[in-house]
Amino acid sequence: MVDSKNTWTQTHDLALLYVALAYGTDHDLSDDEVVAITGALKDWVVVPNDAHVQEIVMEAATAFLEGDAKAELSRAIDTLGGSLAPDERRRALTDVIRIAEADGVLLEREQGLISRVADAWSLRRLERELIGDTEAAMQPDGEDWGLIHELAFLFLVVAHVANNELSESEIAVILERLQEWQPDLSPEEAREIVRSSLQVYAEGEQEELIRDSMTTLKNALPDVQRLAVLDDLHCVAQADGNLSDRERDLITSMARAWDVNVRLNGRC
Repeated sequence: MVDSKNTWTQTHDLALLYVALAYGTDHDLSDDEVVAITGALKDWVVVPNDAHVQEIVMEAATAFLEGDAKAELSRAIDTLGGSLAPDERRRALTDVIRIAEADGVLLEREQGLISRVADAWSLRRLERELIGDTEAAMQPDGEDWGLIHELAFLFLVVAHVANNELSESEIAVILERLQEWQPDLSPEEAREIVRSSLQVYAEGEQEELIRDSMTTLKNALPDVQRLAVLDDLHCVAQADGNLSDRERDLITSMARAWDVNVRLNGRC
């Protein structure tokens, strides 16, 4: 980080933390993520106009992406822990969690960074409270079907389409991927979600259910998370050792429906 002219501020450290969270999901910083970070930072700056805040975000992103990312992130967390008042640390951690949960899904790698910040700032209790709110949002009150079930359903569709069978290796990959989307799921809870989704898959009008799930996830997830789902589907399809033409066609059709470009090459 270049700060010889004393232009680096506390807000830059906050921006770098937010950038690290957004960038760590898919190793990309989308326009939507820049907008979310800009919105979170507005309350922290003296001049809260978009142009000024976006400049701070870009400077922080440059420091993170072009420097030693791990060192910059560690420095920012430590510096903020020492410079922010207790109520400000709580506010900043809340911002971090809200950015991560804006799409309704909290990935394991996002929660890992959140836990690291909470540990450094002695805010594990607040983290548990706020993460609990996020997980509740994944399972709407009074309903037995949430976004996590939609994901499981599509994973099962892709696993089953090639040979009308589900192998143990495919089930294992499905369970692993589900727990990345909702890390606090126990193995038994994850298996129950798969069982419920499999029952719906077996008993319903499959084409209509597939369209409904695709529409639900498209409306619930931004581009970056839809891309993550497609990556998961690709790995589920390859769990039995190969990617069949039917699996490739199905994943490609989902990508088109979600307005996402994918290339199904390589191994998971």
